[in-house]
Amino acid sequence: MKTRTPALPMTAAQTYWLAALLLCAQAPLWAHVLPWVAAGGSGLVIARLLLPKRYLAARVWRLVLLPVLALVAALGIRAQLGYFLARDPCVEFLFVLVGIKFIESRSTRDGTLLVCLALFLAVTQFFYAQTIFAALLGLPSLLALGGALAVLRSPSGTLSGSWTAQLAAPARLILQGIPLAALLFVLFPRLAGPLWGSPADTGARTGLSERMAPGSISELSLSDAVAFRVEFHGAPPAARDRYWRGPVLARFNGQEWSPLFRLQAGAFARREGPVIDYSVTLEPHGKLWLFALEHAAGLPRPPTDDSISTGTMNDIAFLTFDQQLLAKATVSQAVRYTQRSVLKGSILALPGDVTDNLQMPRNNLRTAAFARELRARVDSDDAYITAVLDRFHNEPYVYTLAPPLLDQDPVDAFLFDTRRGFCEHYAGAFVLLLRAAGIPARVVTGYQGGEMNPEGGYMIVRQSDAHAWAEALVNGRWQRFDPTAAVAPSRIESGLGAALPDSDQVPYLARMDMTWLKSLRLHWDAINYQWQRGVVGFNIERQRDFLREFGLDNARPLQLSLIITGVAFAWGLAILGLSRLRRRSTDAEVELWKRACRRLARAGLARRPDEGPLDYAERAAARWPRWSPLFRRIGEAYASLRYGPRQDGRAALLAQLRAGVDALPGARMLKAKSG
Repeated sequence: MKTRTPALPMTAAQTYWLAALLLCAQAPLWAHVLPWVAAGGSGLVIARLLLPKRYLAARVWRLVLLPVLALVAALGIRAQLGYFLARDPCVEFLFVLVGIKFIESRSTRDGTLLVCLALFLAVTQFFYAQTIFAALLGLPSLLALGGALAVLRSPSGTLSGSWTAQLAAPARLILQGIPLAALLFVLFPRLAGPLWGSPADTGARTGLSERMAPGSISELSLSDAVAFRVEFHGAPPAARDRYWRGPVLARFNGQEWSPLFRLQAGAFARREGPVIDYSVTLEPHGKLWLFALEHAAGLPRPPTDDSISTGTMNDIAFLTFDQQLLAKATVSQAVRYTQRSVLKGSILALPGDVTDNLQMPRNNLRTAAFARELRARVDSDDAYITAVLDRFHNEPYVYTLAPPLLDQDPVDAFLFDTRRGFCEHYAGAFVLLLRAAGIPARVVTGYQGGEMNPEGGYMIVRQSDAHAWAEALVNGRWQRFDPTAAVAPSRIESGLGAALPDSDQVPYLARMDMTWLKSLRLHWDAINYQWQRGVVGFNIERQRDFLREFGLDNARPLQLSLIITGVAFAWGLAILGLSRLRRRSTDAEVELWKRACRRLARAGLARRPDEGPLDYAERAAARWPRWSPLFRRIGEAYASLRYGPRQDGRAALLAQLRAGVDALPGARMLKAKSG
């Protein structure tokens, strides 16, 4: 019966290289996991290096402490996140588990398992971001992987040479593999969807919410995070026309606004002007809605160059009764689509619009009384709306990011007491004033504005551009009214930074002045956007367009396989040829000495980094007395050639060294005759 070979214990060098690999895999996730998970998982790795071995060898670690620690971590993650079977909690738990496994690892077999866990953990960072920076953060893990694998397969558990030399080997392999990786990236058949999916997380993301209360959008406007980017297929619209429609809120309970759910399809706006085509790259926000310029003239289309001319459609989204574009799946990763809109259009009323958008809460009685009084002074809906907007413009209302807190009857308190608010205050109060006068109205949230990036020729719409405005049903069609424009016209024309007082805290990228740091961030955003388009967004449509440029759009899979095989074979020959040329350029005695050292290392006698050739030869002679004269001749010949003075007998010494190395027994024979 074949017995199982016991695993070798881990050496100090193997422990340190595995710790470096684990920390390199954990570091990119520090910003994405819970703080105590980051501290605990990485702290366990560091603790393994610092704690005395006698404590780590105690059986209580494996039998009690580590299982209890894993259970506590699982329960803590479940308690803080509120769920467990999804992407985020599983990544958090794996982050802790690699630290626990490292604490209890004793053998090289455990080290091999840790390498697998570290690689899987390193990949999980791309669940959160697929930027250039994220790719660069993955490089240290690849370099540490090379050193960890080398030290694990070393018979002595140590490596000769400095740690920089050990990192140079995987670095060369990465550079040599880049052309092949690029070839496979371009030619390998791509799927229509992602290769794998992860369960959607219920955690909150930065972006608009389906509910709006006083202060909700003003808090969001403090963020410089990118909401989406837009490439226009022509001249971009003027700032006053950049209303990016999002959630529509028609239900008001006296404190906050929420959407109205109705099983009724919507109709696209009636065109009353030229169309505008553009492509949107939407950042993940964990919700269903997509964004388009206010009057959408069609559903989103695939982001291909010929999609506009052919008018092809897809089924990634649908239009609701209140003109929202809702995706059929949660936007949990970056989405790119081409959209068509009209800047001038009419949204006709649908059955149910009147009754659904006249609902009034029981509080805010002063607002209702004022609306009835004002409505009695005018003779039409248009005149009433103009009077409300004139009040916002003429009365001392203040547009600010830091309005006072409003508890009871927030609309009454804002209109008649504080008179200080952000866009959600004005939009909500405006809609309530119209409803109190018998005019159907609703709140529309989204983004207003956007900044053109001169480096990339595209528009950046940030969370600081979040905005709320109103729609009123006048003369049988929905019309947009923005009360914020009556209070702070510069907000619509020039952006958030131009409309707020100096005392308000304005997000850095929303400021009007162009500093060197802002210019640098725009440059970086342009580079990262091209990365998103060219690498992350290289889908099946982009691949077809690329192959079409080289006449390969009709190539069969067998033909592509032959191309890949041929190029890979040619590149391999080139690498081997360069390696041979480099080897020939190295001194012959160095290559012969390395060859002898490798054979002895395979036999179980690796040379120490601080060991000279004569000492190493003496140690080999003591290990294998039968071949001691041979070991000494090899060591003396190499020492004379490498460190001795130049002499006429160099050719004879080189021949002696080559003959000695050729006469060395094989590693298997040396192992058998050891001692």
